[in-house]
Amino acid sequence: MMTTKLMTLAVTLIITLGLKAQDDKKTTPAQVSFAYPVGTNGSQSKEIANNYSFNILYGINGGVNTFELGGIGNQNHGDVKGVQIAGISNITEGASSGVVIGGIANIATQTTDGFHLAGIANVSNGSANGAQLAGIANINGASTNGLMLSGIANIANDDMTGMQLSLINSSHSNMNGFQLGLINFAKKLKGFQLGLVNVTDTLEGAALGLISVTRNGYFAFEASNSEVMYTNLSYKMGTSQLYNIYTMGYSKYNSKDVYSYGLGLGTLIPLHERHSIALEGITNQMAYDDDWSQLNMLNKLNLTYQFNLTKRISLIGGPSLNFYITEVMVNGEYGTLDMPKTIWEHKGDKNMHYMWIGYNVGLKIRL
Repeated sequence: MMTTKLMTLAVTLIITLGLKAQDDKKTTPAQVSFAYPVGTNGSQSKEIANNYSFNILYGINGGVNTFELGGIGNQNHGDVKGVQIAGISNITEGASSGVVIGGIANIATQTTDGFHLAGIANVSNGSANGAQLAGIANINGASTNGLMLSGIANIANDDMTGMQLSLINSSHSNMNGFQLGLINFAKKLKGFQLGLVNVTDTLEGAALGLISVTRNGYFAFEASNSEVMYTNLSYKMGTSQLYNIYTMGYSKYNSKDVYSYGLGLGTLIPLHERHSIALEGITNQMAYDDDWSQLNMLNKLNLTYQFNLTKRISLIGGPSLNFYITEVMVNGEYGTLDMPKTIWEHKGDKNMHYMWIGYNVGLKIRL
């Protein structure tokens, strides 16, 4: 117990002395330098903080309290507070807070707070709070709170709360918020992803994209029959709250083959241990007699009851609302499906629209 108290006292003393040494660093109202060490503070400039700092080419100083301007770059061996502007780069070996603008890059070894704008990259080894805007990338080594906006990539290596907007967004730990990009990755996300490809280990929320993969999410295979298609095979993945549907089907019309492929979205609503309801919207492109070139599209809204025979196998069935638009004519009539009685029809200049109530029955296997 005594040893623990002595160690705690020693650590506290070291931290206190370190903070006092930082507070006791000499501060001048202003400095002007051409290029280190040619300046008003000379070779001692690394140990001196300044309220105002002007570096015609490149300066190395002990810190900034209000404003710093550098033609090429600013480098500080201490904290920077206020406004810092450089033609190429700002390098801070301490904490950075305020407005920091660099033509190429802003780099900080400790915490960054405020607004950071860089032509290429913002890089922080510590936590980042506020807004980071970069032409290429924002990279944070510790926790992030706020906005990350860049042209190519945003990378948060620790917890993040806020928004990431870029072509590639990555959060390597817990994330609460929103990702918008071509490719989005989050280890554990509580929020929403919107992108072409979305990947998470664990998702509390939803992901919307062409491909959305949640490692601990929802995966299912389904075989079904409808009033116009002999067979439909579907693969579903995402989360039960929102999942992607990839489907293909086969039928015949006028003794010739009809194939279909489609994409959709769905949500699964649990009612009981053995009962659930799925609401799904799917768009299918049809090919009659191997002709994929013409508009021949079947859009379906399915309301499907699911009875779970086991934990993984379910019987499914329910009504569907079908909207069919086609410009394909067979024997002088529009359409390549044996449609039931329609509830609405409309003839366009070069196509025909149909609407009817159908059904969907089959078997689902949860993977």
